[in-house]
Amino acid sequence: MMNLLTVLYAVIGVAEVYAEITQNSTLRFFTKPLLMIVLIAYYLKGAGALNAFHKLMVAAFAFSWVGDVALMFVPASETDTLLMGITKNPNYFLVGLVGFLVTHVLYTIAFSKISESKPALLPQKFWVTIPLVIYMIVLLILLVPSITSNPLTKDFLIPVLVYSTAIAVMVVFAINRYGRVNESSFALVFAGALLFMFSDSIIAINKFLYPFPTAGVFIMVLYITAQYLIAKGALRQSNRA
Repeated sequence: MMNLLTVLYAVIGVAEVYAEITQNSTLRFFTKPLLMIVLIAYYLKGAGALNAFHKLMVAAFAFSWVGDVALMFVPASETDTLLMGITKNPNYFLVGLVGFLVTHVLYTIAFSKISESKPALLPQKFWVTIPLVIYMIVLLILLVPSITSNPLTKDFLIPVLVYSTAIAVMVVFAINRYGRVNESSFALVFAGALLFMFSDSIIAINKFLYPFPTAGVFIMVLYITAQYLIAKGALRQSNRA
């Protein structure tokens, strides 16, 4: 039987996507912060006793919550100044960036904690990361000129480069779990890591390169799915979910 917290997470996720489609900022004000709160509850219930690995994962979800809340207060336009009476500010984008940066660092550390003593996939088979490297290079080739040519965004260049590196490293460590955890855990976490990267890519494209109206929908569908897959895969590492 499906976990009730899984159902609740799915319901909130659908409501959040609906809020993005309809641009219902009032609904989004409640649904977006609830996502990670429910996911943390789901994870804690599945994990049971918290070892170092589980504590890292819960901390990562908590910093994702910080990122989620901060990005809600980034203005979409010059006239978009308030959300539920709270003043929006472009600098919240950096706060959100830091929140998710810490998330990816914590995920990276957690993914490196493998109990089995089997040999790591990397760096012996470094070529498996070539598609990831090509993807990140192409993305940055597209983004960097756009960021640096705009006086309003040029200060974001270093944070974006640092963040891009962090998420790429996180995906690499997800790949490096191959053969060292059970197949289900690897597949779920790896899929989640990729979807997280794609979600962040759309955020960057929408903000710095080519804004498009449906970006928020794609971002949230990918993000909501990614976080759940990572959580479920992490629990499967210890065969608890």
